[in-house]
Amino acid sequence: MKEIQENVEHDLEYYQSGIRQLYMKHYQKYLFIILAILLVTVVGIGLSESLVRWLLIVLFLIEAGLVVYLLRYLKAEAFENYFQRIKAQLPGDFHKMESIEIQEDDQAYYFLDDQALYVKLKKKNTRNFPSKIRQYTLLVGFTDELDEQMLESPLQFFYYDITQIKHSANYKKEMLKNTNFIAKRKKRRIKSAIFTILILALVGTFVYFGAKKYLNDTGRLLFEKQVEQEYQDKIGQETRVRISELSVTNEDETLKIDLPKHFHEEEGSLLSVDNIKGQSSKTFTSDALYISLFMSEARNASSLSDFVNQVMEEEGKSISQNNGKKLHPDLFKNEYIVTTKISENGQDGANNYTTYFFETDRNYGWIMCEIDYRSEAAELNLDQQVHELLRSIVVDRDETII
Repeated sequence: MKEIQENVEHDLEYYQSGIRQLYMKHYQKYLFIILAILLVTVVGIGLSESLVRWLLIVLFLIEAGLVVYLLRYLKAEAFENYFQRIKAQLPGDFHKMESIEIQEDDQAYYFLDDQALYVKLKKKNTRNFPSKIRQYTLLVGFTDELDEQMLESPLQFFYYDITQIKHSANYKKEMLKNTNFIAKRKKRRIKSAIFTILILALVGTFVYFGAKKYLNDTGRLLFEKQVEQEYQDKIGQETRVRISELSVTNEDETLKIDLPKHFHEEEGSLLSVDNIKGQSSKTFTSDALYISLFMSEARNASSLSDFVNQVMEEEGKSISQNNGKKLHPDLFKNEYIVTTKISENGQDGANNYTTYFFETDRNYGWIMCEIDYRSEAAELNLDQQVHELLRSIVVDRDETII
């Protein structure tokens, strides 16, 4: 017994480097699988929304915890503790291995105990080390099966007499007749199926929400290009005109404003877009004046505040404080006025740009007014011109002036 123990310890010490490589390969395999799933989860978090995003964040934290847990086994002291445990255990198991029969086929070794499958080791996951014990070979490897010992006892150690190994071309056929083999194979397949379903569910969730977001973004981009193209087509057809008023109709509501008298002789371009996705607009642009009327059906925003935020975000502007004025409480349910002050050098200064947001029963909308302070209009009181324009608002609903 003492001689066996000395020989086993000699084998383990002599082949420690090779055993360590198999040990690291075992944990690295599971670590790479988790990292791949972790990457998919991170991408899914970026593409998903609301509840699913929170579930993926929880899943990400669990996966990160598993990564940290596996990394502890890759430390040098963890392998050393495991190696010393095997040195103490393997000599006592040597005589038990004499009763274990080993067979092989082209892909794996099969270790049988009383004709029941004890363990299966694929050849690509094993190493054969010539032993100091005469006629014996030390085989070390790990299985692909999921069980409760795969982390704490990653490697399988077997001593076998190489002259006794059997190669059976009909091995699998013979094993199918064995009840214990069928039961264990069924258990392994159930474990593999559960693991595969979880992976497919995770990947499916990522693909679904990624595709959904991609299609939504693509649809929005196509719509924006369509609107831009219609704008460009109309711009190419416009001629220079003079106007004294401007109106736009959407959802059976017509908004009309009068231009300040100073701009009635101003020549410019008139652009109109009607009923695209429940939105209509009309814009007049000249050297000194920019006026834009826009109306969007109420379902496109949840509130006036939401509508204002959407507009300012798309324009890349921050929202300044509403001045609190209620110009038309009899016409609109809610109003919001945003002003931007710009001076000649681009710093805060003269009142130049005003956006008047409003809410009706059927629409949200805006009136944007910009007067170029570098034109002759700069000699006028810009606040007074804008105030005159906004006070002229009239809303016609079903041909009834309010």
